[in-house]
Amino acid sequence: MSRTILNLTICAFAWSLASSTFAASDGGEWRARWDQTVAAAKKEGQLSIYGGEEITHPEIIGEFRKEFPDIKIVIVSGHSEVIQRIVAERRAEKYLVDLFAYGPNAARTAYLLRFLDPILPALILPEVTDVSKWYGGKHHYGDAEGKYVFIYEGTPNSPSLAYNTKEINPSQFTSIWDILNPKWVGKIGYFTYGEGSAIPTPILMFYYHPDVGPEFLKRLFREMKLIVSANRRQATDWLAQGKYVLCVMCRDLEKAQKQGLAVAGFGPNDLKEGGSLGGGNSSVITLLNRAPNPNAAKVFLNWYLSRRGQMTWQKVMNLRVQEPSNSMRIDIPTDDVLPDARRMEGRKYPFVTFLDPKPVEKFYKDLLSMSEPPSK
Repeated sequence: MSRTILNLTICAFAWSLASSTFAASDGGEWRARWDQTVAAAKKEGQLSIYGGEEITHPEIIGEFRKEFPDIKIVIVSGHSEVIQRIVAERRAEKYLVDLFAYGPNAARTAYLLRFLDPILPALILPEVTDVSKWYGGKHHYGDAEGKYVFIYEGTPNSPSLAYNTKEINPSQFTSIWDILNPKWVGKIGYFTYGEGSAIPTPILMFYYHPDVGPEFLKRLFREMKLIVSANRRQATDWLAQGKYVLCVMCRDLEKAQKQGLAVAGFGPNDLKEGGSLGGGNSSVITLLNRAPNPNAAKVFLNWYLSRRGQMTWQKVMNLRVQEPSNSMRIDIPTDDVLPDARRMEGRKYPFVTFLDPKPVEKFYKDLLSMSEPPSK
């Protein structure tokens, strides 16, 4: 009888040990960490987010606050000027930002200035850390160390070339090199973010592309008499008005089309140099170091990269902002993804990660000096 009781006791202890081990591996550890982080975030009570509409849009913020109403959100929304603001604040020893999200160009600036904390230690939710839920079975990063600039968008890259639909038949172009035809001299626009801004990612992609390279850029700026604008809206309006018929780096084309303007962009499959992932068309998210609300930042980061968060982002960008956007998560529907943003089934896309701007800085400055001063 005593032996039977002893055996039952041993079995019960073994089952208890196995159950506790299973519970820990099945959510106990991450759940405890998540609950602690959420509690600390509520105590902080606030979150400061800088970036573009991909993270500051009211509908995205609204969906987050439905789940976490105790966290007040302070946002600073904009384009390239946002990273310039962060740089200025930090030079004044003001550490005001928790999260920053925009294109890889601005995030690259923050990375090179060592403003960032690594992403992986902040990822908690199993559906976020599970790499099988992400394109290519891994998390992708846009920095040299693969730690700081998380690429969550997997939209195939277009060649950043737009055209006036009344003046141009796009079928006559099969390569980006075709715009160097002498007949386009004086008929190409170029949008620049202005003096002192970082090198645009599309320019870096051209520079490092094995089939494009520095020679293409030299000829573009030296031979084609570019009409330069430093005003985002003006550059696209001039394209629609016919001041030029082609435009490198023109932005907000989908919005312009909705307004009835005669503009369009070459898609990722239209020119042979398009179609990579992770470059200019991919939004990224970063964690700022010395952040005022680090726990609230972790909560938002995990929510944003979760299935629900990425579905919200994808819907807002495609249907509200009207910017073709496709998440790197592969476990969410793509019904609302605009056609140019969809990845083709079975196609293997080359992936662009870190593009070092240092070797290109003087080269790009010299390029800009070849063109007329930009119109504001």
